[in-house]
Amino acid sequence: MQTDTNIALAEEVLDRVRVPAQAEGKTADELVEEAALKLVAAREMVTELRSFVARNRARNQAAGLKESDVPRLIAESRAERRRCPHDSFSGDSH
Repeated sequence: MQTDTNIALAEEVLDRVRVPAQAEGKTADELVEEAALKLVAAREMVTELRSFVARNRARNQAAGLKESDVPRLIAESRAERRRCPHDSFSGDSH
């Protein structure tokens, strides 16, 4: 359902929107809507990624892991994958 809402844009911004909109056979409104949806989706992704990082940081701190442990853990993981290549991405715990 479409709701008509007016949004003010500076004239120079509108001029910059009109050119690519016309080139794509779209109206400026359509291009702005597409851009707004992409912006909202990108911001949602950033929020999700920040949450993911925070959860993992908390989990790692609770496990007593430090950034200095990362090279050793990567080496151990790679060595394990070389020993059991068929289990690399199965999600099984060893």
